[in-house]
Amino acid sequence: MIRFIMTIALFATAPVVLAAEPPKVERTIGKEPAYKTEAPKYGLLVFGPAAKDRVWLVQDGDTLHVDRNGNGDLTEAGETVAATKPREGVVPDEGEFIFEVGELKVGKQTHKAFTVLVRPLAGFANSEFGQRSDVKAMIAKDPKTAVLTLRGEIDVPGMKGGGTDGRLSFVAGPLDLSGVLQFANKPADAPVIHFGGPLEVTFYSDLPTMRVGRNSEFVLVVGTRGIGPGTFAMLSYMDTIPTDAKPVAEVTYQPAKPGDPPLKEKYEIKERC
Repeated sequence: MIRFIMTIALFATAPVVLAAEPPKVERTIGKEPAYKTEAPKYGLLVFGPAAKDRVWLVQDGDTLHVDRNGNGDLTEAGETVAATKPREGVVPDEGEFIFEVGELKVGKQTHKAFTVLVRPLAGFANSEFGQRSDVKAMIAKDPKTAVLTLRGEIDVPGMKGGGTDGRLSFVAGPLDLSGVLQFANKPADAPVIHFGGPLEVTFYSDLPTMRVGRNSEFVLVVGTRGIGPGTFAMLSYMDTIPTDAKPVAEVTYQPAKPGDPPLKEKYEIKERC
């Protein structure tokens, strides 16, 4: 992902401006295999500016069904991925799976090095994510609740990144501002992760706490919004956004006195991490 840090002294509350809504995506599957579990879990990947290319993911226990060519048929040969066996001496948490998907050929593009990590949310209890109220509530309700992290090198025409043959590196999950990334119980509710779509800049995992007269640190990411909690696909900045490109943030402050005009200030974001 790319993370910018902006530190400014706040003297009033600045509103957050959201980007346009993501495109509508039909969530139906053409053909499904016979599953070995009673409750398969669904997720959908879409690619390109208009989200026309689609790849279904269905977790069936320790197996992941992947519609590698995006034709809606999950019964074809080569579309079943077994969970990677842990290294010798490593015991994974219950419900933890790593699926090395590899290559996806969808439309005219070939995407590489795709990986899906399924992990119990309780594993994040002691991390910065675990401090969020929604995460605490979900862990308290069901410690075995599983969350997702997806990584891949995406072929985006007209853009160059640090991945294989200039592909762009993206990561989605385990959460974003809107919530936690999880597979759904049915296709119609599947989270939609959008790769190679319109880019925007947003806050990382939480809105900053802003106090009058104190410095506030903003951690920002660049990427594409999907549909559903946790679906923001974050872009790695390596070899994509030039090092001399300095984003400029315009902050609107509420007036100190009623009737006064709002104050607008611009800040150049110089630090990356």
